[in-house]
Parts: sequence; structure tokens; C-alpha cells
Amino acid sequence: MSRFALFFLNAFLFLTFASFEKSDAVVWMTNYDEAAKTAKDQNKPLVLFFTGSDWCVWCKKLESESLSTRDFEQAAASQFVFVKIDFPQKGSQPAGEATKNKELQKRFDVRGFPTIVILDPQGHKIGVTGYRPGGGKSYASHLMKMVEEYSSYKSKMSRLDQDDLSGAELKMLFKQARQLQQTSDIATIIEKGKTSDRKDFFLIEEYRQLAKEGKISSTEAASLKKQLLTEDPKNSHLTHYQIACIDFDALSDKLESGQCTPETAVEPLSSYLNRFADQDKENRWRIEMIISQVYLDKKEKEKALIHAKKAFESAPESMKEDIQSYIEEAK
Repeated sequence: MSRFALFFLNAFLFLTFASFEKSDAVVWMTNYDEAAKTAKDQNKPLVLFFTGSDWCVWCKKLESESLSTRDFEQAAASQFVFVKIDFPQKGSQPAGEATKNKELQKRFDVRGFPTIVILDPQGHKIGVTGYRPGGGKSYASHLMKMVEEYSSYKSKMSRLDQDDLSGAELKMLFKQARQLQQTSDIATIIEKGKTSDRKDFFLIEEYRQLAKEGKISSTEAASLKKQLLTEDPKNSHLTHYQIACIDFDALSDKLESGQCTPETAVEPLSSYLNRFADQDKENRWRIEMIISQVYLDKKEKEKALIHAKKAFESAPESMKEDIQSYIEEAK
């Protein structure tokens, strides 16, 4: 073989080897629409990496420790489509990209960085995660486990009418649906759960859903609330406590928008304490602290201190130091 032929053969083998070496490299796209189309065409989950590449310390750690490692590439490159949603403070971005990224941040309710959002090929949310230690292989396994759990969840939902699931199994499925924000599935599971041996749990969740939908003053909610409280008159299952918390959450939204006073907002909690404070010592101090915080947020310091001191009196020893510090700061 001539020297030139040998040279070209070696060059060819080198390039071929290099190409195999990089065939499993992660390609980070920056255009969400193109990435979503690619994920759909290839029938792969889409990984969205919300980052501040030139300022976010934990984003940089996630990249250097996991996302940019060879271990991560080898484990995950062929399993997902990747898109980076960047929010740089110094670097420039192509026209429209910054605006699009802000829209995506709002759409997926991203409140901190780094955030990883995984979507299925049809664009439905699989899950949300962030920084985790452990390296690239561990992080890839974490992402793939999220996809596996989502697939299992969807499989169970598809067989919901055929399978005879226990109340405990339905409760687990409900929690997955809530975590995945599957609103229609939540309603379906609640209806199924109301005929199970965990009827009490699902009736409370139905009441919670009505509150979230702004229907807490409706006839349906009032009837359901009456039923729940009647079936647990002595608060043996903490039904009164859960109802009080749901009512407080609904009124808190009105308080923030100026539609009610602090006294009105905390009334469900105060009423609960008036009836069950001696019985429910576990939650007594927590409720007093919540009431105190509501008043402190509204600059009603005297009322805040009254409830903080009540919380201190009923709190376990392990919490007294923290509550005392809160009282000192509130003065």
C-alpha cells in the first residue's frame, strides 16, 4: 500500500472513530418550537433547561457536574430531545428569543433557576426538577425514572375503569395526577375514589377542588362541607382541621386582593381552635403561628404578637427557640 493510500486510510478511520465517539453527544437546541417538533417527530420526551448561563451559580454547577459530562451524554443523549431556555444578564440573544423564553417561563410556572421541565412528545408535562448532586449518570437515571413513572401513571389511568384499585392505590394515583397538574384526571380519580374505602379522603379533595375553582361559596360546596363535618363530629380524623385549612387558603386569596380583612381570613382557623385546641395539640401551635404571620404581614403587630406567644406556650420544646426569635424580631 502506498504512503498516500495509508495516510488517507488512517484519516478515514480517525474521522469514522471520532464520528462514533460523538454520536451520543447531547445537542442543546435553543428554539423551543423546533425542539418540540423534533421531539414529536422522534417520539421522544423533551427536556427544557431553564438557566441563567452567565450568572446562576447552581445552573453552572448542574451543567458542570451533570449535564455536560460524558456519563450524562452516554446515558441520556439518545433518550431525549434537549432545549436550553436561557436568561443571560450579559450576553445577547437572537431577536425574539428572549421574549419567547419569558413566555415559556410563564407557561411552565418557572420561579427559580435552574429548573428542568420534561414534556412528553405531545407536549404534556411529565415532571419538574432542578439541581441534584451525584453526577451525570445519576442525573440521567433521575430524568429517565421520571419518564418511567409518568408512563406508568398514564397506563394506570387508561385502565382506571377496568382495574379494581384500592382506596390506597387511588390515593397514590391522585397524588401523581396533582403533581403532574392533570386537572381532568384529578376529577376522574376523585369520582372513582368516592366509591372506595377512602371515601373520606376523596370527599375532602373534592371540597378542596371546589375551593381552588372559586366555588367555595356555592351550594355544592356548602352541602359537601356539611356532610364531611357531620360524618366526623368529634374531629377524630381531623376533618374539621382540613376543612378549616381549605377555607383559610380560599380566604387568603381574597385577603391578598383586598376583598376581606385579616380577621375574616383567619376566622376558620380561630373557630377551629375555639372548638378543638385542647384536643389537637399537635396543630395548635402551628395554627397560632399562621394567624400571627397573617397579622404581621398586614402590619398589625400587637395581634401578631398575641398569637405568637400563644404558639410559644403550646409548641414542643424543639420549636420554642425559633418562635422566641420570631417574637423578638416582630417586636
